[in-house]
Amino acid sequence: MPDNRPQGMGNSEQVRVIAEQLAEAFIKRFDREHPPAPPESRVPAPLKWAAGIISSLASLGVGGMCIWGVTTLSSLQQTVTRIDERQQLSGDRSDDRFGELDRRIGQLEAMHRHESGDQR
Repeated sequence: MPDNRPQGMGNSEQVRVIAEQLAEAFIKRFDREHPPAPPESRVPAPLKWAAGIISSLASLGVGGMCIWGVTTLSSLQQTVTRIDERQQLSGDRSDDRFGELDRRIGQLEAMHRHESGDQR
């Protein structure tokens, strides 16, 4: 059987109070679980400009050092190549020179042995 009693002011007032209490409880719980974000710190514009300029100068410095390193290593490679070529060319002559020195030392030793009468 349907309830045909009219809704009174007391019933709607009670529902409103209960709804407000629930809303307040939900808001408090939400605030507890989700604390507000910390305020953003503002960096002054001149400080931002200074940081940008310093970082760009640092980047240029690093790039310059890389270019300097590459050119230095390239010239070092060329120098080492020239030294190697010179050693290869003079290496043949030095072998001949060492052979000549060995021959002359052998002759001197033989001459000294012959003069001293030492027969080894």
